[in-house]
Amino acid sequence: MKKLLMVAAVLALLAVPAVVAGCGNVELRGTALTAAEQSTMDALQAVNRSDTMDKPTAKSYLTENFKQWRYFVRAAKKDDAWGPKLAGE
Repeated sequence: MKKLLMVAAVLALLAVPAVVAGCGNVELRGTALTAAEQSTMDALQAVNRSDTMDKPTAKSYLTENFKQWRYFVRAAKKDDAWGPKLAGE
């Protein structure tokens, strides 16, 4: 039983770095960063066009999509001020 617990503990310790290593690490350069910036601006245009939609869930979905793209680019650029703000922010 002790051997089984020891093996499980070792496996758990080996699995933690594999899972945690990618968290918060955003590496974009060159055309990949440009594409992410363009996707952010496209998402902003979608939010602006959603004002004419009848479904409030669509507008909230598009707003959240824009915020996620903006956060992704900000993390890659390491610049928390990058990008346009939505009304009310």
